[in-house]
Amino acid sequence: MTVFKKLQRQAGEVLEFPSDILDSGPKITIMGRSGMTIEYFRDVILFSNQEIILKTPQGKLSIKGKNFVLNTVLETEIHLQGQIDQISFEEG
Repeated sequence: MTVFKKLQRQAGEVLEFPSDILDSGPKITIMGRSGMTIEYFRDVILFSNQEIILKTPQGKLSIKGKNFVLNTVLETEIHLQGQIDQISFEEG
């Protein structure tokens, strides 16, 4: 582990950052089965009213369901509404 990574982890522990943020992974917040916020992704690969696929630093994040609507789309943050049926990750 590099010195920078060690300092980053130690600072994150002191400031109580979640490890996924320190590792540049996505932060996913789910509100029941009808809402989700995804932060720290890289790109939107696919969006339809039944599926969204996002590129993340670790690979692809796929969310499947029904009646999807993007309420907010920012450079690194999405707020998704609709019935969430499945969430899966694909490395690479």
